[in-house]
Amino acid sequence: MFSAEQTDPMRKLGVALLLLILHANTRPSQADEFELKAVAIRPKSRIDAIAHFGSGVVIAGTRMPHPGDIHKSEDCGVSWRRVGNITGDDFITCIASSEDGTGYLLTGKHVHVWKSNDRGESWKDLGQISDASNPVFANAYGMVVTENGTLLVADADRKGGHVHRSTDGGVTWIDLGAVSTHALYRLIEVGDGILANGWAGHIYKSSDDGKTWRDMGKLIGSDLYAIEYIGNDTVLIGTKSGNIFVSHDNGVTWKDRGVVGAAADDFSWLGGRRVLYSTYNGNRHLYFSEDAGETWASLGRVPTTDPNDWLDHVIYINDGRMRTIVGGTNKGFIVHARLPGE
Repeated sequence: MFSAEQTDPMRKLGVALLLLILHANTRPSQADEFELKAVAIRPKSRIDAIAHFGSGVVIAGTRMPHPGDIHKSEDCGVSWRRVGNITGDDFITCIASSEDGTGYLLTGKHVHVWKSNDRGESWKDLGQISDASNPVFANAYGMVVTENGTLLVADADRKGGHVHRSTDGGVTWIDLGAVSTHALYRLIEVGDGILANGWAGHIYKSSDDGKTWRDMGKLIGSDLYAIEYIGNDTVLIGTKSGNIFVSHDNGVTWKDRGVVGAAADDFSWLGGRRVLYSTYNGNRHLYFSEDAGETWASLGRVPTTDPNDWLDHVIYINDGRMRTIVGGTNKGFIVHARLPGE
């Protein structure tokens, strides 16, 4: 069994990536202080469920081939320990949290939601909330806790993705029915509501805390994957075809900025107009934008020891004193970069 003591030593890697990400807010004389670091916390297991639980606590969950593990960092991703296997053979596709230390995880095989009230130390199974079936992909990916404390889950049912809603911390759920004609992927809160995307190539929006949804129209004849809200009513969408779309009105209208690299995996807003973008096939490069997604520069591949690796999910933490990037990779690595406070 894997244990915290078997974690590979932290390895210093690639100053160049951090220089490009940080130079907008970093004096040249400080540049050499920043290094991207990586640690293998669960070798070969995909990690695309990560969330900040407040107070520097970051929780990560694993997918195949070693599903159901929870790993915890209490120093914004620098060091990690294995909490344990929580969900058995059911793999973790999403973790959502609030700053008070309450968090939820979503599984992709049986579509269970689990809850933690102690910053990820222990978890309670709230049960199965969907019988979605998708033979190609996971059965659920998307979950968000809204500013009102409402918990929303989107499933990936191939017959049409449903949204499930709870207003009592996951104790009871209402199935709002099929929002899309195809599987849904992610949910994200924007300036005036919540957006959902997915395999139909459409954007769906709720303006009433997830109670009702409307189809905002089709963006492209390609699956919609990466999605991020970067403030000032600006939203980014990335597609399987590699196109990036930008909206400056919370998802009402969109502009196609063309193909950037390969298929989209994830965005992470780094504050201001800076955005990190990862791709999962082709060259599997990371990209960086300093102008809110209008233009992009390649940063090369994620610097782990596996040449076929890529950054699957990445979050940005700014607690007012320290800014940190923490991401999980397809091959079981955590990569992080710690930046000084602004």
